[in-house]
Amino acid sequence: MTFHSRQHVVEQRLKAWLSGDPNGVRRAALSLFLQYGDLTIEDVYERLAPVYPVSYHGVGGMIGLISSRIGILQGIRDDKRRCRSYRLREKDRASVREIMTA
Repeated sequence: MTFHSRQHVVEQRLKAWLSGDPNGVRRAALSLFLQYGDLTIEDVYERLAPVYPVSYHGVGGMIGLISSRIGILQGIRDDKRRCRSYRLREKDRASVREIMTA
């Protein structure tokens, strides 16, 4: 798969996923990754919970889906905190930013 065909598939999946976001929590989660870079599930939950009705496991599922199905998050083992940190892949940052502003 070429870079451009992969990028097209990623963009289509991201747009479809964001279209099913009635309260804006998905967009808010992606905005956090654009703004802060490396985040754990706990970090995302702590920032979303005061504003949105989310559960810790719901946030974990959302991050897992973004990572595995859409493929725009990269998981990094954080040995200090004994958990996994996630970040947007560099090659997808521009596309995510463009889709988020559209």
